Amino acid sequence: MIALEFSTFVGRFHPLFVHMPIGFLFLAIALEWYESFKKTKNKSKLIPVAWFLGALSAVGAAFSGWWLGATGLYDEEMLFSHRWLGVALVVIAFIGWWIKRKPENYSNLIQNGFNLLLLGMLFVEGHKGGNLTHGESYLTEYAPEPIRKLLGPTTKMDSITQFSNPDSVLVYTHLIQPIFQSKCVACHNDEIKRGGLNMSHSDSLMLGGNSEDILVAGNVGESELFRRITLPQKNIKFMPPTKDVLTYDEIKTIEWWIEQGVSFDGTVTSVEVTDNIKPVLLRKYGIDTEPKAWYETVQLKPLDSVQLLHLEKNGFTVKSLGVKNPLLDVTYSGTDLTQEQLMELEKVKNHITWLSLAQTNVQDQWLAVVGKLPNLTRLELQQTDISDKGILQLSGLKHLEALNLYGTKVGDACLPEIQKMESLKRLYLWQTKVNLKTVKAMEEHNKSLKVIFGED
Repeated sequence: MIALEFSTFVGRFHPLFVHMPIGFLFLAIALEWYESFKKTKNKSKLIPVAWFLGALSAVGAAFSGWWLGATGLYDEEMLFSHRWLGVALVVIAFIGWWIKRKPENYSNLIQNGFNLLLLGMLFVEGHKGGNLTHGESYLTEYAPEPIRKLLGPTTKMDSITQFSNPDSVLVYTHLIQPIFQSKCVACHNDEIKRGGLNMSHSDSLMLGGNSEDILVAGNVGESELFRRITLPQKNIKFMPPTKDVLTYDEIKTIEWWIEQGVSFDGTVTSVEVTDNIKPVLLRKYGIDTEPKAWYETVQLKPLDSVQLLHLEKNGFTVKSLGVKNPLLDVTYSGTDLTQEQLMELEKVKNHITWLSLAQTNVQDQWLAVVGKLPNLTRLELQQTDISDKGILQLSGLKHLEALNLYGTKVGDACLPEIQKMESLKRLYLWQTKVNLKTVKAMEEHNKSLKVIFGED
């Protein structure tokens, strides 16, 4: 266990080192080719320095990467070529540095040959590293459909269900148990209990086997199950002892489950979704745990073109938020607004999520119409004559996230009403009558609210 912890400790430095040789070596080659293009007689002394720094940082990347591979989180066959190509890259980088020290002793063919060789190795090595960490389809999984069809399938399709709503996803039932069923239960079931372990059911799993500490809630280091699946694949105790080993994403999912307490009934939203598991959940299961703005969650049928045209005839510029989002970004494009024009918004009130009445003659009492827009998340009233009385009309905006009152007549009296807007995240109060001390107190009271309050 101590060896595993040491491997993990040293291996965690790999992301710190891995980009440094890429930067230094690319810089050295780019500088050399630039000087060749300019036909400079004496090459810059920075070129061999950059090569040396690149080679030196490549040593750090290769050393830490070797230990990272020893944690058992990566496919052994893919890891083998990635490791040794990294070692070869270190050797080539040092040879290149030796050549660049005295370029006059070597022909342009040799020098450019080393440049191209190194660039090729960097690209291949970087691609192999991406395959190990993100899966073999990491370059194409988000590519446009025509490109994916052109390249063809790069990996076998993941048979695990994709989810869209994290609230309904049970961590064990939907994420962990399918992994066990696919990779472990064949040797650990009701009939075959290798090592005395039955992984068919949650109850039998917690009973353990010959080793009592199969799962230790909150402690992956003491959990025998995690130790076995992260051993080097040549180790006799490595599990599963087949070619169908656990993938990086599967191991990280199990690690997260153990760290969060080995819950058998918890949902994804009931446990802490750490930063390192977020990309795994999104990539493997289609679960996006990032909080969404209200307008991204609203489901409505799009307005027809006649309704949109009617708004435009009344002086409003109307934009859709996207092909799949029917909500609207509405801006009054003039300055002479009338109450009758504003009342036209009531006819499409459910579809307006962004509204700008900036630099218009909108009046306090007219904002009663705006207060009836249930899905409004952004409201711009900057450089208008709106006062505290107008803000009282906005109390019904439960999902408002951004409110711009820059250059208006509002003062401290409107702040208690604004504090009731629980969804508000950004408030612009520059060049208003609001007191700076009052703003600081409001921010202290509501940590999630950012007040933009410039000083004259």
